[in-house]
Amino acid sequence: MPIALICIPTSFSRTSDYYPSPLNLLWAIIPFSLIYTSRKLLIEDLFPKFGRKFIVMNPTWSKEVQDFRVQRFGIVSFKMIYFFISTMLGVVLFRNEDWMPSYLFGKGKQDLSLIWENYPDQEQPPLITFYYCWELGYHFHSLVYHIQSERRNDYFENLLHHVSTIFLVIFSFINNYVRIGTLVLILHDVGDFAMYTAKSLHDMPNDKPAMFAFVGIVYTFLRFRLVTLGGFIIPAAFQGRFCVPDHTAGAWTVYSLLTGLLCVLLILHTYWFYLVLQMIFGFFKSRGTFTDPHTIGVDSHTTVK
Repeated sequence: MPIALICIPTSFSRTSDYYPSPLNLLWAIIPFSLIYTSRKLLIEDLFPKFGRKFIVMNPTWSKEVQDFRVQRFGIVSFKMIYFFISTMLGVVLFRNEDWMPSYLFGKGKQDLSLIWENYPDQEQPPLITFYYCWELGYHFHSLVYHIQSERRNDYFENLLHHVSTIFLVIFSFINNYVRIGTLVLILHDVGDFAMYTAKSLHDMPNDKPAMFAFVGIVYTFLRFRLVTLGGFIIPAAFQGRFCVPDHTAGAWTVYSLLTGLLCVLLILHTYWFYLVLQMIFGFFKSRGTFTDPHTIGVDSHTTVK
């Protein structure tokens, strides 16, 4: 992180060589406002009504636990909808780009080497700026909501996660790593959509949709976050060593940081995949009882159904 912070000022000084301009990210205030307002309206008004109607309430639950389950249903439902929209947005905007690979639904040349085409003087289409502002707006909204939320056991861990995510989005944008950054954002959105779909279906009366959704988590995690990232995107990122300009200040430091962070991300995904498998094996073993290792709340250590 300290090395990355040193790299940011040099990134702002490369306006003659690098596109797009960092100031373009100021447009993220628009999706931030839209997402923040939508979340407030949906989670505090509409989704709780659906939750109280459809969630199967265990008679042994206290009112505090019931309220928490309804609140959690609203949050995961909102995130499910967001990640569906965001996944579709990324795929539709970039599926015809020649650097979009087939395993991320690309329809063009599907040539990953083109992520380094004409780098670093790689002018990007406005759609990438729009997409980055959309993603940045969401992650800023998540940070604001987290700061406003009740402080629980992993408050600071999640705070670090939100800050790091925002930093990485900005970092890839201002250093013109937006093509590879776009691929990483899309594969994460696909996995998050599957995850929050399963969570939103968990408390429903019928277990079968949730079971299918949990299988979807395993598939998307394995295909996108492990195979696609580790088998295709990271090797393509290492090919960028032939494109890093020696005359640009800090270029090698920035590139080394990029590839290093991608490798760290793959290690984290491997660990999270292990946790996901534990969660799902427990779900099927207990015939529908679900213990979520990422759930925070009054019943975070209680297995209920």
